[in-house]
Amino acid sequence: MRSYAALTFLSALLLFMVQPLMARAALPWFGGAASVWATSLLFYQTLLFCGYAYAHLGRRLGMRRQALLHLSLVGLSLLLLPVTLAEAWKPTGPDSPTFRLLGLLTASVGLPYLLLAGTTPLLHDWFGRSEPGRSPYRLYAVSNAGSLLALLAYPTLVEPFMAVRSQGVAWSWAYGGLALGLGWLVWRIAPARGSSLAEAMPPAAAASAVPPSVGERLFWTSLAACGTGLLMAITNTITMDVASVPLLWVVPLALYLTTFILAFGGAYRRSTWGAFLVLGLGATAVLWAGGFALPVLVQILLGCGILFAGCMVCHGELARTAPDAEYLTAFYLTMAGGGALGGLAVAIVAPAVLGDFYEFPGFVLLAYALLLVAMWRDPGSVLRGRGASLAGVVLVSVGVLAAAGFVLPTLRTMDGTLAVERNFYGVLRVQDRPAGLLSEMRVMRHGRIFHGAQYLDAGRAGQPTAYFTAGSGAARAIRSHPRRASGEPLRVGVIGLGVGTLAVWSRPGDAFRFYEINPAAERLAREYFTFLDGAQAEVEVVLGDGRIMLERELATAVGRPGFDVLIVDAFSGDAVPVHLLTLESLQVYRRALAPDGVLVLQITNRHVDLERVVRGLAEATGLQALRLDHVPLENTGGIRSAWMWLAPPGTPPPEGPDATRSTAAASVLWTDDFSNLIGVLR
Repeated sequence: MRSYAALTFLSALLLFMVQPLMARAALPWFGGAASVWATSLLFYQTLLFCGYAYAHLGRRLGMRRQALLHLSLVGLSLLLLPVTLAEAWKPTGPDSPTFRLLGLLTASVGLPYLLLAGTTPLLHDWFGRSEPGRSPYRLYAVSNAGSLLALLAYPTLVEPFMAVRSQGVAWSWAYGGLALGLGWLVWRIAPARGSSLAEAMPPAAAASAVPPSVGERLFWTSLAACGTGLLMAITNTITMDVASVPLLWVVPLALYLTTFILAFGGAYRRSTWGAFLVLGLGATAVLWAGGFALPVLVQILLGCGILFAGCMVCHGELARTAPDAEYLTAFYLTMAGGGALGGLAVAIVAPAVLGDFYEFPGFVLLAYALLLVAMWRDPGSVLRGRGASLAGVVLVSVGVLAAAGFVLPTLRTMDGTLAVERNFYGVLRVQDRPAGLLSEMRVMRHGRIFHGAQYLDAGRAGQPTAYFTAGSGAARAIRSHPRRASGEPLRVGVIGLGVGTLAVWSRPGDAFRFYEINPAAERLAREYFTFLDGAQAEVEVVLGDGRIMLERELATAVGRPGFDVLIVDAFSGDAVPVHLLTLESLQVYRRALAPDGVLVLQITNRHVDLERVVRGLAEATGLQALRLDHVPLENTGGIRSAWMWLAPPGTPPPEGPDATRSTAAASVLWTDDFSNLIGVLR
C-alpha cells in the first residue's frame, strides 16, 4: 500500500504543479487574459480524460503488459524534458488565441501530462487487482491530497522564489524521479502477475460486481461536468475584475480538490451541503446583481463559498454512487469525461453562444437541479416519502426564485444595448445611456468597467470624455510635451484602444498608433464611435498584445524614431495586466521611446495600489516618477482617474498643481518571474 500511495501522491503533485506553471509561463503571450487559465483548464481536463481512457482500455492487456507499456511510454517522454514553452506557438497577432494556446500546451507538455493523468487510475487499478480485499478509493484521497499540496505550494513556495524556467527544470527532475519509482514498482509486480485480466482479478470478485447503468453513467457525467463548470466560471468571475495570476487560479482549484477529498472521505451530508448550496444561490444573486461594488476580498470569499458548496454537492453525490472496484477505471473515466465537457462548455461554447458570463449563475442553478435529481433517485429522500409533493413544490420554488434573481438584473443591464461581443478576452458591450453616470452618451463597457464614452449630441461628439478629459494624465503628457509647445508633430503610442478617445488630442502631422489585443474592440470603436475616423492625425491600430507587438517592431525596425509619448492603458475589465507592469516590459517601453520621450501609465483601480508598482519600476531604472490625479469638473463627461508619469531625470514635468512625487507606502518591483499581487491589494 505504501509504495502505491507514495507514487500516487507524487504523480498527483506533479500533475497539478505543472498546470499553474505552464499557464503562468504562457500568460504574457496572451495579454494576461483571464481566459488563459480557463483554456488551460480545458486542456488539462481533456488530457485527464484521455489519460483515464488510456488506463481503462489498457486493462484488456492484463496487468503485466499494461505496466510494461506504461513504463516504456514514461521512459520515452523523458526525452521531451525539460518542459518549456514551444516558441513556434508564440502568438503573432490576436487570431484564434484559444486554439493557439491549446496547441502551445500540447506541444510543450502534452505527452508527460497525458501519462501523468493515466498514472493515477493505473496505480489505483493495479492496487485493487493486487489487493482485492482492500478499497482502492483510499488512494483517491491520497491523490487529491497530493494535488492540493501542489496547488497550495505553487503560489507560496514555488512562484515567489523560483524563476519560471527554473520551475520547469525542477519539475522535470521530479518527473524523472517518478519514472524511477514506477520502474521499481513494475519490477516488483510484473513477474508476479500473468498477462490476462482474469489472472489479476479473482473470479468471485469479478462476478459479484454490478455494472453501472446508462442512467448512472449520465448522472456521473453531469455531476462531474457541473463541478468543473463551477470551478472555471467562478474563477473567471474572480480574475476578470482583479488579475489573472496563479494565486487567484489555485485557490478555487484547491477548494475544488478539497471537496473531492472530503466527499470521498465520507464527510458529505446531503441535508447540510444542500442547505449551504441554497445559501450559495442567494450569494450568486448578490454578486450577479451588483456585487462588483463590494470589496475585492468579499467578492473572492463569496465566490469561493459558492464554489465550495456547489462542488461538495456534486462530488458528494458522486461519492455516494461510486461503483464496485471492478468498475473503478470506468468510474474515473466517466468523471474525467464529464470534467472535460464542463471545461468545453465554459472555455469554448460559452464565449461562442453567450453574450455575457451567464455560465456563472447557470452552473450554480445546474448544481441545485442535480441535487434535486439525486434526491429523486434516492428512495430514502424527502422527495420519495410522505409529504413528497410539498417538499417538491418548496424545493422547485427555491430554484425558480433563484433563477428570477439572475434574470431580472440581466434584463436591466440590457437597457440601451446596441451591440455585445464576447470572445477570448471578455465581454464588450456598447450602450446608449439616457441617464445616470455618463448620461446622454454612448459607452463601451468591458465586463462591468467603462472603457470609453462619446456624447450622442453631434455638437459635442468630438470632445474628450471618460478618463481622457483635459486634466487627465494622458492628455497633460501630450499637451505639455516640448515638441507640442514648439509646434512640432508628435509620435504617440497607446497600449489599449478603448473607443479611441485619445485620438482627440492629435494634431495635423501627428502619428498616433494604438495597440489593441482584442479585435472586437477595434471593430466596435469604428462602427459605433467616431474618435478614430475624426482624428486630425494619421491613426493606426495594430492588433496584438502591445508588449509583444512593440518587441517585434523593435526587432525588425532598427533605427526607427521612437514615440514622444507612450501611454499604457490596457485594463481588461478592472483586471491588472501584470505582464505590462514588469521591469522587462518597462525596458521594452524605454527602447520604444525617443530620448526625451515620456511614459504614462493609468493606475486607476478599485482593488490594487498600482502606484507602488510603478514607483518600483521607476526606482529600478532611474526614472523620475510623478502621480497625476484628475477629478473632472461636472458636466464634462469625465471620470476620476489616476496616472503615473515617468521620464528621464531633468525632463520638465507636465503642467498642473496636483503632481506628487512621494507616497507613504513602500514601492514594489514586479518582474516577469516575480509579481506579488496580494501585497498591493487595497
